[in-house]
Formats: sequence, structure tokens, C-alpha cells
Amino acid sequence: MKNIRFSLLLVIVGLFLAASVQAQQPYQRLQTPQATEGSGVEVREFFSYGCPHCHDFEPVIGAWAEEMGDAVTVVKTPVTFGRDSWRLLARAYYAAEALGIVDVTHGALFDAIHEDRRAFRRPEDIAEFYAEVADVTETDVLAALDSFSVSSNVNRAERLVGAYRVMGTPAVGVAGRYLIDVRAAGGQQGMLEVAESLVAEESDSR
Repeated sequence: MKNIRFSLLLVIVGLFLAASVQAQQPYQRLQTPQATEGSGVEVREFFSYGCPHCHDFEPVIGAWAEEMGDAVTVVKTPVTFGRDSWRLLARAYYAAEALGIVDVTHGALFDAIHEDRRAFRRPEDIAEFYAEVADVTETDVLAALDSFSVSSNVNRAERLVGAYRVMGTPAVGVAGRYLIDVRAAGGQQGMLEVAESLVAEESDSR
């Protein structure tokens, strides 16, 4: 009887330790791996223009991506979390991508919202702003915002948010297999350090 009790105690302690290690992991492994893009290890940045932390993170991940070079392919994925205002901003990202102006508009839209306190409540607001900062017309922007391709991209982004089980932003996925927890990683810089470690593992396994 004592041996049985001791064995059960060992099992319970083992399960507790395993749970503790899992809880401390700075990343989660996806139940279903997702398809990836690019020749480098995919690093998927989940963000929203409406998120102030994402505004802070943008130059950080940009500098990191430059340092990593061809080892990574950074893919930006706007989230909505069911908010109409964030859905418009997600459409704005994909519209800029479709128009080939995202390199000009991406940082500018972040700054307009979080530094200039500019509001973007209607498609017309996005169109006016893009026409100010890029070589496009408001008519072109409105057409892109209302396009089937932009709608498809937003819907796909929402499916990815569900597949990765993203609970907050910014968040980083790696290789279609991992989602890094910014809090468990110790902040934004820690999140990128974990990403770099996972990228190295994935690169070695190729």
C-alpha cells in the first residue's frame, strides 16, 4: 500500500512539474501547424494600427528583421478581435498592400493615430490620408478598400488569429508552429529573443 501511495505521489509531482514548466514556456506550440510564406523562416507579426503597444513594437521588430536578414520572412497580419474600428484598419493595411504603397503608409498610419491623434472612422478617412502620404488617388484607395481581395485577406487573417489562438497584440508566430507569449517572454525584446532562438532551431532542421 505504501509503495502504491508513493508511486501515486511521484505521478502527481511529475504532473505538477510538467504543468509548471509548460506554464513558464515563453511560447505555445500550435495544435495544427499553419502554412508559411517566404524563403526564410516565417515570423508572423500580429498587430493592429489601433494598438499603442503595436506602435511601440513596430520600429523594434523592423530593426530586428533587418539584423536577421534573409534568415526570416516577416509577414504582418492585422487583427480585428471583432472590433469594427480595427476591421477598417485591417482593411487599410491590405488595401495599401494591394496598391503597392504599404512601405510608405504603414509607419505613417501608426504615427497618425498614436502621435497625431488622428481618427479613422470611415473608409473616406483612410482614402484621404493615403492620398496625402502616397502617390494614389482617393478613388483608388476606396476601390481597394472595397475590393474582394482585401475582404478575402481580412477573413484569412481572422482565421489565422484563431488558429494561432492570439489573445493580445503585439504577438509573434514562428514557422507556422509557435506563438510567443509576450508576457512570459519578458516583454517585446524578450519576445524577439525567443523568436530568434526558434528561428535558429527551424533553420538547423531544414
